[in-house]
Amino acid sequence: MEEFDAIDRTLLREFSGSRFLIAAGGFEVFGGAERQAMLLARELVSKYECHVDFIGWGGEGIFADHVRSVGATPIIFPLDERQRGIARTLTLCRLARFIRRDIRPDYLLPYVGFHCKVIGSIWKLTGARFCWWNQRDEGRLIYGTRTERRLISTLPAIVSNSFEGRDFLVRKFGLSERRIQVINNGVEIPLKVDRSMWREKLGLGDHDVLIAMIANLTKYKDHATLLRAFAEVRKTTVGGRCHLVLAGRHGDAAESLKAMAFDLGLCGSLTLPGAVEDISPLLAAADLVVHSSTTEGCPNGVLEAMAHGRCVLGTDISGIRQALGVDPSNRYLAVPSDANDLSKKMVEVCQSNSMRECSGKANRARIECEFSVRKMVTATLQTILKSRTPKHQ
Repeated sequence: MEEFDAIDRTLLREFSGSRFLIAAGGFEVFGGAERQAMLLARELVSKYECHVDFIGWGGEGIFADHVRSVGATPIIFPLDERQRGIARTLTLCRLARFIRRDIRPDYLLPYVGFHCKVIGSIWKLTGARFCWWNQRDEGRLIYGTRTERRLISTLPAIVSNSFEGRDFLVRKFGLSERRIQVINNGVEIPLKVDRSMWREKLGLGDHDVLIAMIANLTKYKDHATLLRAFAEVRKTTVGGRCHLVLAGRHGDAAESLKAMAFDLGLCGSLTLPGAVEDISPLLAAADLVVHSSTTEGCPNGVLEAMAHGRCVLGTDISGIRQALGVDPSNRYLAVPSDANDLSKKMVEVCQSNSMRECSGKANRARIECEFSVRKMVTATLQTILKSRTPKHQ
């Protein structure tokens, strides 16, 4: 703790009163990257007394309200993501001038690839002392273009919230792992949440087993394997007491999943509520959280379940190993895309209250140790401190 106190004092001295500009995209969406940006902003404002602005490309939305709630300011700039050629260049020049004259940030923190390309391309024109490449996923919409290569090679720092994102950048751009700082997501430990709301809503009793997956219904998440596995679980003795909830925005896989659920005879034991604004009551009600993706960064749906002390069963991919811990003998990791293996592990966990309880306690302890908000903020500021340019350069 003395070491952390010394680090805190150094960071307070270096960053107190600084100006940050965070680019987290449109204000209409509040997803994982936006939540991490908001947690960082909250600590910068409350602990370091920094001035924090968020810049977005669309209109007002739910994320703007969250930004204001932590003491930061949302700013809208009319940037059209579809622009190309001279029109795009002129818009970026106007953006750089606007940031330099009206916002005057010391530090620029874009989140996800597109925003890194936009802000990274102009950051030296803004007067800021720092900008990073922030890899928040496993490499979507990153193509290895000349612009991307130039930014990756010249930005002061490259960070990723996952081993998967780091490894993607190493493969795609031929980087050394040492060039990339992995900063775990910050996860808040929830207060005690009422367990009964969702169970009553679904008509479940104390002995019923509620299984949940927290992820948008898109092709990236492989809900189909989970549905096939759950159909096998339903054929077992314990399966008759199980109910599955797939909580997440209905994206490009929603309709095919509904059809599959019908064909598998799961309609009476499956709920697809869409996006759930407050996920805590559902996680509190769940007995088991499953994450069946075949490729991931470090999924927030898994981390939040761990913070609630839930047992988590996931696919054996680097993002979920990062969350649960690197243990090749882990009983809670299933072969990706293997419905048979996943169903066997689900049955084992659903049958054992003690397995779920012990795993849940270990998961919560891991969040407190490795994924705290304080640790995320400290690592972020240390990365900036190490890589920023001197004042007035």
